[in-house]
Amino acid sequence: MKTKYILLALAGATVFGACNLDEKFYSSVTPDTFITTSENTYAILCRPFTHWKWYLGNDRWYLQELTTDEMTCPTRGNDWYNNGEYIRLHEHTWSPTDRFVVNTYDGTTGGIARAWEAYDDLSKVNYKALGMTDADKADHLMQLKSIVAYFYMRGLDYFGGMPIYKSNNDPVVGRSTARETYDYIESLLKEAIPQLKKKARLGASEDGYIKQAAAATMLAELYFNAQSYIGEERFTECAKICEDIINGVYGPYALDKTWYGPHCFNNDESPEAIWNVPSQNTKLEFNWFYRYFYHGNSPKYFNTSFPASCWNGFCLTPSRESETSGIYTQWKLGNTYEKFAATDLRKKPYLYNGKGQYEGMFLVGEQVNPNTHEKVLGIKDRAGKTIVFRDYINVDGKGSSMLNGSEESGIRLVKMPIPTNDDINLLWNPDFPAMRLTEIYYMLAECRWRAGRKAEAAKLINAVRKRNFKDNVDPKPVPDDFDIYRVADEWMTEFLGEGRRRTDLIRLGLFTTEDWWTHKASNDDNKKRFPIPSVDIAANPLLKQNPGY
Repeated sequence: MKTKYILLALAGATVFGACNLDEKFYSSVTPDTFITTSENTYAILCRPFTHWKWYLGNDRWYLQELTTDEMTCPTRGNDWYNNGEYIRLHEHTWSPTDRFVVNTYDGTTGGIARAWEAYDDLSKVNYKALGMTDADKADHLMQLKSIVAYFYMRGLDYFGGMPIYKSNNDPVVGRSTARETYDYIESLLKEAIPQLKKKARLGASEDGYIKQAAAATMLAELYFNAQSYIGEERFTECAKICEDIINGVYGPYALDKTWYGPHCFNNDESPEAIWNVPSQNTKLEFNWFYRYFYHGNSPKYFNTSFPASCWNGFCLTPSRESETSGIYTQWKLGNTYEKFAATDLRKKPYLYNGKGQYEGMFLVGEQVNPNTHEKVLGIKDRAGKTIVFRDYINVDGKGSSMLNGSEESGIRLVKMPIPTNDDINLLWNPDFPAMRLTEIYYMLAECRWRAGRKAEAAKLINAVRKRNFKDNVDPKPVPDDFDIYRVADEWMTEFLGEGRRRTDLIRLGLFTTEDWWTHKASNDDNKKRFPIPSVDIAANPLLKQNPGY
């Protein structure tokens, strides 16, 4: 509980300003005097998990989504230009001083520091004196090692090799190689998995802590992306873990029967939930996204009262040039909304039907609530007129571009449902699904696809896809001979907006080699990693910059 000097060296100068964790730091107490009940151990354990909740939103989401063919943030008149920072994400021209990069590096290392701090405190506690067991202590300590591994894996994904610290008492060091970082992550997870507790029963509520299946999923993800991380294929190892998770080796899990089950108001009880960020009305709310996605008057459509105003920023990458043009055909990536089949239940306009029930996951077309008939009226370039969310970004008709957005440009995602004021107590009750069984099915499918077993791969994906259609009748199931672009499309439509698209495109070899909408391929492999922030190199001269920056 002491704020040790290494915490600042790891976290950099901005992490404490970047996230509001509402934590208490104690400088004059020790674990044996503060931790006097079993509840105290959980108070310490949850510190890095609170940071993880913050970490999965905002800047990390921007780097994973707004750099890809899936989502974008166009300039809308005088709004959202922000010195070109969103355009730089879209064009892959970011720099070591861009705040999204700085906040992500500092947020990653800050998570590692918080986890090691909690580990140091709990490792000194006599659990038996608190009425707990040695297994409880091992579970807590291994959860902390697992979340250290998680943050290091995210750092490896974003930046390559990271400075490796094994406690907050270590001296400041430079970066290890990508291979050394990879090996360290693997060792942490292999140590942790057998000592973690398993999920007790199918459908038991996920509480945000790490169970065996979550750590096993991390290890599968590490192997799945090994070619991107260290230039070695580990798809066979990934497939074995995925098979074991599906077969219940790490606890009972099953695919949800509905498309909305993993995202709904009580999705903590979804049978496919492996690791969720807990969220509950008026308590620990995961709600960063609504201000960025929705129009200032969108509460009229939702018939709900948000705690703060919406800023009308992020939308799906468009599928069309204009109202009268056809769907883009010159690129194989992008066209996000039109990658969903016409009869896909998810493609319906979002509508809350009461008592926790809803349909669709997009704000699209004329924004008039079908029940209250309230209209969403424009505020800026569409002032006083009913907003119509359109699948193009071309306000003046002179060309679709990042600089030519209107307040009604782009279709909006409603992945986490919004209730009406009649059920306002449900607002922010959906957890954020950080890991779910569908990911395991899709990882195994891609491993099979890469091994030439395409029919098996298609069967795995189609086992999920069918729930997206009435009576499970899929008009366009994945065929036995599907190509890499269909692989990319299936990852997009299933995990849209869940903060993973960049990683998938890099693994598929498409991130720097493909055009989409107004993005031109850089063909620069250096762009698969972000730069180390200049401010962190200045604070620790042992850090070396990535190539190309």
